[in-house]
Amino acid sequence: MIDAPLPPDDAVLGAARAPDTVFGLLPLARAHVAPLVNRLWRGEGALLAVNISIALAGRPDPRTLAASVAVSTAVLALLYMLNDVFDCHQDLHDAGKDQVFVRFCIRHRGLLLRLLAVEHVATVGLALVLLGPRSAAAVAAVFLVNLAYSATLKGRAAVDVPWVALWGACYAMVPGVPLPLTVVALVGVMTSICHIFQITRDQPFDIVNRIRTSAVAVPWLPIAQLAASCLLMGLLLYALLGPAAALSAAVPILLRLTLRSNQAAWMLSKAYYGLIWLAVLGAVVGY
Repeated sequence: MIDAPLPPDDAVLGAARAPDTVFGLLPLARAHVAPLVNRLWRGEGALLAVNISIALAGRPDPRTLAASVAVSTAVLALLYMLNDVFDCHQDLHDAGKDQVFVRFCIRHRGLLLRLLAVEHVATVGLALVLLGPRSAAAVAAVFLVNLAYSATLKGRAAVDVPWVALWGACYAMVPGVPLPLTVVALVGVMTSICHIFQITRDQPFDIVNRIRTSAVAVPWLPIAQLAASCLLMGLLLYALLGPAAALSAAVPILLRLTLRSNQAAWMLSKAYYGLIWLAVLGAVVGY
């Protein structure tokens, strides 16, 4: 049952309640912001910038633009928060995670999951009111995809990476701006490639926590997935921008194979994505 969390790690939390795990409005507000801020600090969360650019591409009025940014931000914060609440016990062993937030989640995991369920429904309703049925459907879809990933598929080797591609594609539709399917698919593929870099970075923690990601299950699988994703990205870029852009899709795997640092290859790949994404938007919407 979702309101029956695993026993807290007493070696970390201690028998008494620490001040930073007491339930209240301020800690609760912090719990909603911390996962997103942590991702941004670690070089993740670039999809928010993608959605803002998509919203701008629709040339909306100021009210619609503000609503798109607000809904995209709220959705991403809830996606990350749900994932972290599910993973809170494992995150005790991850020095890169906000340990105050981790302890708070362990103390109140069941209550937070119930609260998140209500917030998910409310956010779908908010998207429907502010942005329309297209946005609301995308919000509902990405919430369901994220729930499946957080609860089960994160530890399913070979399934985790394509599922994250679906996650990214659904999230790109949250602003409610009509986009060609190739553009939506491109966002999904770029998200999956970033996820490959992420699970490679997190492999030591996932081994300790017995999370069987693709990087943990088969050492060579992430490279194979990266090659396949770059190939698919090349096909999409060929349709959108032509052969020269299609050849550039090899940049992420070339960086991964030539640089010793996975993190450096990841950050440089994201810089490449920024440039190619601007070119795609320019071709699609005439910027």
